[in-house]
Amino acid sequence: MHKVFVLILVGLTVAPCARATERFEEKSADRYEAALQRAANPDTVVQRAVELSDQDLSAFSGVGIVACTVDSRIQTSTAFLVGAFDIGVTVAHTFETGLGQIEANDCVYTSIDSLGQIRERIPVSYVKSEWTADAGAFGQPAKDIAVFRLSYPSKYAQKTMPLGRFTGDAAPVIMVGYRADIGWSTSKRKARGMAYERSKEGVSLNRFTHDMDSRGIAPGAPVIDERTGIIIGIHTRLPARRNGMITMNDWLESTLRSEIQIKKGTDSG
Repeated sequence: MHKVFVLILVGLTVAPCARATERFEEKSADRYEAALQRAANPDTVVQRAVELSDQDLSAFSGVGIVACTVDSRIQTSTAFLVGAFDIGVTVAHTFETGLGQIEANDCVYTSIDSLGQIRERIPVSYVKSEWTADAGAFGQPAKDIAVFRLSYPSKYAQKTMPLGRFTGDAAPVIMVGYRADIGWSTSKRKARGMAYERSKEGVSLNRFTHDMDSRGIAPGAPVIDERTGIIIGIHTRLPARRNGMITMNDWLESTLRSEIQIKKGTDSG
Protein backbone atom coordinates (compact mmCIF):
# COMPACT_ATOMS: atom_id res chain seq x y z
CA MET A 1 0.00 0.00 0.00
CA HIS A 2 1.28 3.43 -0.87
CA LYS A 3 2.05 5.72 2.03
CA VAL A 4 1.98 9.42 1.16
CA PHE A 5 3.75 12.05 3.23
CA VAL A 6 2.35 15.57 3.32
CA LEU A 7 4.59 18.14 1.66
CA ILE A 8 6.29 20.07 4.46
CA LEU A 9 6.57 23.75 3.68
CA VAL A 10 7.13 25.33 7.09
CA GLY A 11 9.67 24.81 9.83
CA LEU A 12 8.86 23.43 13.27
CA THR A 13 9.67 25.54 16.33
CA VAL A 14 10.28 24.35 19.88
CA ALA A 15 10.69 26.50 22.96
CA PRO A 16 13.37 24.75 25.09
CA CYS A 17 14.41 25.83 28.55
CA ALA A 18 17.43 28.13 28.94
CA ARG A 19 19.87 25.32 29.77
CA ALA A 20 18.70 23.20 26.85
CA THR A 21 19.08 26.21 24.57
CA GLU A 22 22.68 26.71 25.70
CA ARG A 23 23.50 23.03 25.06
CA PHE A 24 21.86 23.21 21.63
CA GLU A 25 23.84 26.34 20.70
CA GLU A 26 27.08 24.67 21.83
CA LYS A 27 26.34 21.59 19.73
CA SER A 28 25.42 23.75 16.73
CA ALA A 29 28.71 25.62 17.04
CA ASP A 30 30.62 22.33 17.28
CA ARG A 31 28.84 20.97 14.20
CA TYR A 32 29.55 24.13 12.23
CA GLU A 33 33.24 24.00 13.15
CA ALA A 34 33.39 20.32 12.19
CA ALA A 35 31.70 21.11 8.87
CA LEU A 36 34.27 23.78 8.09
CA GLN A 37 37.12 21.40 8.91
CA ARG A 38 35.70 18.69 6.68
CA ALA A 39 35.15 21.16 3.86
CA ALA A 40 38.77 22.27 4.12
CA ASN A 41 40.13 18.70 4.10
CA PRO A 42 37.66 16.62 2.06
CA ASP A 43 40.04 13.86 1.01
CA THR A 44 41.10 12.97 4.54
CA VAL A 45 38.00 13.25 6.70
CA VAL A 46 34.86 13.01 4.56
CA GLN A 47 33.08 9.66 4.78
CA ARG A 48 32.92 7.83 1.45
CA ALA A 49 29.54 7.17 -0.12
CA VAL A 50 28.25 3.63 0.42
CA GLU A 51 25.48 1.48 -1.02
CA LEU A 52 22.13 1.44 0.77
CA SER A 53 21.02 -1.17 3.29
CA ASP A 54 17.76 -3.10 2.83
CA GLN A 55 16.05 -0.75 5.31
CA ASP A 56 17.32 2.29 3.39
CA LEU A 57 16.03 0.90 0.10
CA SER A 58 12.49 0.90 1.47
CA ALA A 59 12.82 4.33 3.09
CA PHE A 60 14.21 5.89 -0.10
CA SER A 61 12.10 4.03 -2.67
CA GLY A 62 10.83 7.44 -3.79
CA VAL A 63 14.29 8.30 -5.13
CA GLY A 64 14.82 7.45 -8.80
CA ILE A 65 16.52 8.59 -11.99
CA VAL A 66 15.42 10.96 -14.73
CA ALA A 67 17.00 10.13 -18.08
CA CYS A 68 16.58 12.30 -21.18
CA THR A 69 17.67 11.36 -24.69
CA VAL A 70 19.59 14.12 -26.49
CA ASP A 71 20.65 13.14 -30.01
CA SER A 72 22.70 9.96 -29.46
CA ARG A 73 23.45 10.48 -25.76
CA ILE A 74 21.55 10.33 -22.48
CA GLN A 75 21.51 12.97 -19.74
CA THR A 76 20.65 11.70 -16.26
CA SER A 77 20.08 13.06 -12.78
CA THR A 78 18.82 11.77 -9.47
CA ALA A 79 15.18 12.72 -8.78
CA PHE A 80 12.69 12.24 -5.95
CA LEU A 81 8.91 12.13 -5.62
CA VAL A 82 7.20 14.81 -3.50
CA GLY A 83 3.58 15.04 -2.38
CA ALA A 84 2.25 12.47 -4.87
CA PHE A 85 3.56 9.43 -6.72
CA ASP A 86 3.54 11.23 -10.06
CA ILE A 87 5.21 14.52 -9.02
CA GLY A 88 8.99 14.74 -8.94
CA VAL A 89 11.80 17.21 -8.32
CA THR A 90 15.28 17.29 -9.82
CA VAL A 91 17.81 19.75 -11.27
CA ALA A 92 16.78 21.88 -14.24
CA HIS A 93 19.94 21.34 -16.27
CA THR A 94 18.89 17.75 -16.97
CA PHE A 95 16.28 19.16 -19.36
CA GLU A 96 18.64 21.53 -21.18
CA THR A 97 20.82 20.89 -24.23
CA GLY A 98 22.70 24.18 -24.36
CA LEU A 99 20.59 25.07 -27.38
CA GLY A 100 17.19 24.87 -25.71
CA GLN A 101 14.94 22.78 -23.51
CA ILE A 102 14.51 19.05 -24.10
CA GLU A 103 11.01 17.87 -24.97
CA ALA A 104 9.37 16.12 -22.00
CA ASN A 105 8.49 13.10 -24.12
CA ASP A 106 12.23 12.46 -24.55
CA CYS A 107 12.57 11.86 -20.79
CA VAL A 108 11.65 8.99 -18.45
CA TYR A 109 11.65 8.44 -14.68
CA THR A 110 13.17 5.09 -13.70
CA SER A 111 12.92 3.08 -10.48
CA ILE A 112 15.61 0.48 -9.79
CA ASP A 113 15.51 -2.26 -7.12
CA SER A 114 18.20 -3.55 -4.75
CA LEU A 115 19.54 -5.94 -7.41
CA GLY A 116 20.06 -3.12 -9.89
CA GLN A 117 17.09 -4.23 -12.00
CA ILE A 118 14.78 -1.66 -13.58
CA ARG A 119 11.34 -2.03 -11.98
CA GLU A 120 9.55 0.70 -13.93
CA ARG A 121 10.25 3.28 -16.59
CA ILE A 122 7.60 6.02 -16.66
CA PRO A 123 7.43 8.69 -19.38
CA VAL A 124 7.59 12.30 -18.19
CA SER A 125 4.40 14.16 -19.10
CA TYR A 126 5.67 17.73 -18.66
CA VAL A 127 8.36 19.77 -16.92
CA LYS A 128 8.30 23.13 -15.13
CA SER A 129 11.77 24.63 -14.72
CA GLU A 130 12.68 27.77 -12.78
CA TRP A 131 15.40 28.40 -15.35
CA THR A 132 12.72 28.92 -18.01
CA ALA A 133 9.90 30.24 -15.79
CA ASP A 134 11.71 33.24 -14.31
CA ALA A 135 13.39 35.90 -16.44
CA GLY A 136 17.09 36.04 -15.68
CA ALA A 137 17.11 32.76 -13.76
CA PHE A 138 18.69 30.62 -16.49
CA GLY A 139 22.10 29.31 -15.50
CA GLN A 140 21.90 30.39 -11.86
CA PRO A 141 22.98 27.45 -9.64
CA ALA A 142 20.57 28.40 -6.84
CA LYS A 143 17.64 28.22 -9.30
CA ASP A 144 18.66 24.99 -11.02
CA ILE A 145 15.33 23.38 -10.06
CA ALA A 146 12.66 21.56 -12.03
CA VAL A 147 9.33 19.98 -11.10
CA PHE A 148 8.04 17.27 -13.41
CA ARG A 149 4.82 15.32 -13.78
CA LEU A 150 4.82 11.63 -14.70
CA SER A 151 2.39 10.13 -17.21
CA TYR A 152 1.13 7.87 -14.42
CA PRO A 153 2.04 7.29 -10.74
CA SER A 154 4.96 5.16 -9.64
CA LYS A 155 3.92 1.77 -8.31
CA TYR A 156 7.39 0.87 -7.04
CA ALA A 157 7.79 3.79 -4.63
CA GLN A 158 6.43 3.02 -1.16
CA LYS A 159 6.46 6.60 0.05
CA THR A 160 7.08 10.10 -1.22
CA MET A 161 9.72 12.40 0.25
CA PRO A 162 8.93 15.26 2.71
CA LEU A 163 10.50 18.57 1.62
CA GLY A 164 11.00 21.66 3.80
CA ARG A 165 12.89 24.92 4.14
CA PHE A 166 16.51 25.04 5.32
CA THR A 167 17.34 27.62 7.99
CA GLY A 168 21.05 27.74 7.20
CA ASP A 169 22.11 26.41 10.61
CA ALA A 170 24.66 23.60 10.35
CA ALA A 171 22.81 20.27 10.25
CA PRO A 172 23.84 16.58 10.11
CA VAL A 173 22.63 15.22 6.77
CA ILE A 174 22.61 12.25 4.45
CA MET A 175 22.37 12.27 0.66
CA VAL A 176 20.89 9.49 -1.47
CA GLY A 177 21.35 9.21 -5.21
CA TYR A 178 22.59 7.39 -8.27
CA ARG A 179 25.74 7.66 -10.32
CA ALA A 180 25.68 10.16 -13.17
CA ASP A 181 27.17 7.49 -15.46
CA ILE A 182 24.33 5.08 -14.80
CA GLY A 183 25.72 2.62 -17.35
CA TRP A 184 28.49 1.75 -14.88
CA SER A 185 26.38 1.33 -11.76
CA THR A 186 22.66 1.09 -11.03
CA SER A 187 22.99 1.07 -7.23
CA LYS A 188 21.71 3.83 -4.99
CA ARG A 189 24.44 5.32 -2.85
CA LYS A 190 24.32 7.17 0.46
CA ALA A 191 26.73 9.75 1.86
CA ARG A 192 26.81 11.38 5.28
CA GLY A 193 28.11 14.78 6.43
CA MET A 194 27.03 18.32 7.29
CA ALA A 195 25.00 20.99 5.47
CA TYR A 196 25.60 24.66 6.20
CA GLU A 197 25.54 28.20 4.87
CA ARG A 198 28.59 29.42 2.98
CA SER A 199 30.75 32.27 4.16
CA LYS A 200 29.94 35.56 2.43
CA GLU A 201 32.64 35.22 -0.23
CA GLY A 202 30.95 32.08 -1.61
CA VAL A 203 27.42 33.44 -1.79
CA SER A 204 27.78 34.57 -5.42
CA LEU A 205 27.91 30.91 -6.52
CA ASN A 206 25.41 29.31 -4.19
CA ARG A 207 24.45 30.31 -0.67
CA PHE A 208 24.27 26.80 0.81
CA THR A 209 26.53 23.78 0.54
CA HIS A 210 27.43 20.45 2.14
CA ASP A 211 30.66 18.59 2.82
CA MET A 212 29.60 15.08 1.74
CA ASP A 213 31.54 12.89 -0.66
CA SER A 214 29.50 13.47 -3.82
CA ARG A 215 31.79 11.52 -6.14
CA GLY A 216 29.61 8.95 -7.86
CA ILE A 217 26.33 10.68 -6.95
CA ALA A 218 24.50 12.58 -9.67
CA PRO A 219 23.04 16.07 -9.13
CA GLY A 220 19.40 16.12 -8.05
CA ALA A 221 20.00 13.88 -5.04
CA PRO A 222 18.01 14.85 -1.94
CA VAL A 223 19.95 16.16 1.06
CA ILE A 224 18.09 14.97 4.14
CA ASP A 225 18.30 16.25 7.72
CA GLU A 226 19.12 13.13 9.77
CA ARG A 227 17.31 14.47 12.82
CA THR A 228 13.94 14.96 11.11
CA GLY A 229 14.00 12.91 7.89
CA ILE A 230 13.04 16.05 5.94
CA ILE A 231 14.73 17.01 2.68
CA ILE A 232 16.37 20.41 3.20
CA GLY A 233 18.28 20.65 -0.07
CA ILE A 234 19.08 19.27 -3.50
CA HIS A 235 22.65 18.34 -4.38
CA THR A 236 24.25 19.99 -7.38
CA ARG A 237 27.78 20.49 -8.70
CA LEU A 238 29.35 23.92 -9.06
CA PRO A 239 32.36 25.03 -11.14
CA ALA A 240 35.77 23.77 -9.96
CA ARG A 241 34.13 20.53 -8.73
CA ARG A 242 32.58 22.21 -5.70
CA ASN A 243 29.47 20.97 -3.93
CA GLY A 244 26.36 23.12 -3.98
CA MET A 245 22.97 22.69 -2.34
CA ILE A 246 19.78 24.11 -3.80
CA THR A 247 17.14 24.83 -1.18
CA MET A 248 13.40 25.36 -1.18
CA ASN A 249 12.54 28.82 -2.53
CA ASP A 250 9.25 30.58 -3.27
CA TRP A 251 9.11 29.31 -6.86
CA LEU A 252 9.56 25.67 -5.85
CA GLU A 253 7.06 25.97 -3.02
CA SER A 254 4.34 27.56 -5.16
CA THR A 255 4.94 25.19 -8.08
CA LEU A 256 4.68 22.10 -5.88
CA ARG A 257 1.55 23.44 -4.17
CA SER A 258 -0.01 24.04 -7.58
CA GLU A 259 0.87 20.57 -8.87
CA ILE A 260 -0.43 18.87 -5.74
CA GLN A 261 -3.71 20.81 -6.01
CA ILE A 262 -4.05 19.65 -9.62
CA LYS A 263 -3.48 16.09 -8.42
CA LYS A 264 -6.11 16.41 -5.70
CA GLY A 265 -8.60 17.88 -8.15
CA THR A 266 -8.00 15.05 -10.63
CA ASP A 267 -8.37 12.38 -7.95
CA SER A 268 -11.60 13.88 -6.57
CA GLY A 269 -13.05 14.31 -10.04
